[in-house]
Amino acid sequence: MSEEEAGSRLCSFQPVTHCIFELDGLLIDSERLRTETVQRILDPYGHTYSFDLKMRCMGKPDSEQAALIVNTFNLPFSMTEFENQQELQCRGKMGFIRLMPGVERLLHHLKSFNIPMAIGSGCGRDSFRIKTRRHSRLFDVFHHVVLSGSDEEVKEGKPAPDVFLTTASRFDDSPEPNKCLVFESSLVGMEAALAAGMQVVLVPDPLVSIRASAPATLRLRSLEVFKPQYFGLPPL
Repeated sequence: MSEEEAGSRLCSFQPVTHCIFELDGLLIDSERLRTETVQRILDPYGHTYSFDLKMRCMGKPDSEQAALIVNTFNLPFSMTEFENQQELQCRGKMGFIRLMPGVERLLHHLKSFNIPMAIGSGCGRDSFRIKTRRHSRLFDVFHHVVLSGSDEEVKEGKPAPDVFLTTASRFDDSPEPNKCLVFESSLVGMEAALAAGMQVVLVPDPLVSIRASAPATLRLRSLEVFKPQYFGLPPL
């Protein structure tokens, strides 16, 4: 969506008080590494980790992604073995994952105005710790983190709304869903946020079609161009 198109829709944006962020592909450039490692696992079997399958995996808990890939290609090993192979492929690289463009500026800005922020992600606790270790001081801006891969209160992963509803409930003032703005990079995450009754800013892979992302409240090419004032937040 261009700025002109966004401007024409300003009347449909509702003011919010809290922000919830996905992690992978939105805050950190981890999806690139994941795609590379999955393809290395598939190479000996002659399979391709297609863009369509990647879109079906993105945003889901790590275990669900593993199950989807193993079952899609009928791989000769278990979901657990797939996850173990992936961990070996990623070892030594996950600690060097970079932030996505615009992330640091936006987070510092929202923190400076005391906007409550949290993370609602599908990854597990150990994975989160390793992937964010390099940026641990920046991630201190978040009030809390909910990881559906490790959180017993989250019964279903995205596209179910559980992770975002749980995340909202753990803010000190437990805001209503319509007061929460979700930032997502995946289509299943977009669906989960909308199912939770929240507005969603989608920053997808450029190859995601406009039609597929149409339900999002706002689609952007990067967080660098996000305008907080669209949602009643202090302008950058």
